[in-house]
Amino acid sequence: KAIIGHDTSWKISDLGAVQFEHGYDEDLLKTISQKAHALKEEHAQRKHLDLTFITGADRYIPEIKELIHDATRLERLSDYAGTQLEPYPLSIVGSTVTFMGPEDGAVDWHCDGVPATELIPLEISDDIIGGELEIFMGNSELGKAMTDGGELPKESDILRMAHKLGYSTLGHFLGVLHRTAPIRYGQRLTLVLNVRSTERSFVDDNRMFYLAADTDQQDEWVKEIAEDTWKNKLPAYRNFEHNRSSTKDN
Repeated sequence: KAIIGHDTSWKISDLGAVQFEHGYDEDLLKTISQKAHALKEEHAQRKHLDLTFITGADRYIPEIKELIHDATRLERLSDYAGTQLEPYPLSIVGSTVTFMGPEDGAVDWHCDGVPATELIPLEISDDIIGGELEIFMGNSELGKAMTDGGELPKESDILRMAHKLGYSTLGHFLGVLHRTAPIRYGQRLTLVLNVRSTERSFVDDNRMFYLAADTDQQDEWVKEIAEDTWKNKLPAYRNFEHNRSSTKDN
């Protein structure tokens, strides 16, 4: 409630943020990590938010798809969220590998365009200083105006979560201001897997201008958006409105 209680317009459920021991195959994660490092020079970008990342990472690292579509994983995430979750369908932003450290940056204050995200640390330096997930507990627009002006939120307004190997963090970050605290020493490599509500797939804020600036694809992602809108988002919205109207009538 402290995280999303101030704004209900972007909620897919009552999920705020939860951290849990994930139990994912260590060899699988190690393979993903090794391939990410090998791809960094050619595919990693540092375009915005002071973050070095490979977006649409499962296009280059097929092992990521095993996690994306793992039924047991999705069932567990759905239980935590309190609503049925599914993989985010756009190939350019369904998965991301982020490189963080003094040289690679971290990620500045922002609100996500996707409804919910699972953060899976692949590597964390033993001597890391900084790098915690910081969530602003308040109105995101007021908070963004503050941070854009160079002012940091009060400590009492920040929920801080440290990342740990072997643990995932699942969070509702759509319309929620958050960042990674600057890493002053050490490194972290993280796999980011985005998900959305099956029932409320229309709850989304990934805008086309942002996606266009964030991808190396030319046309395929535009077709994906159009197809997803007609086949999934629009029917889901109509069904949601129908059920809401029926509830009011009763």
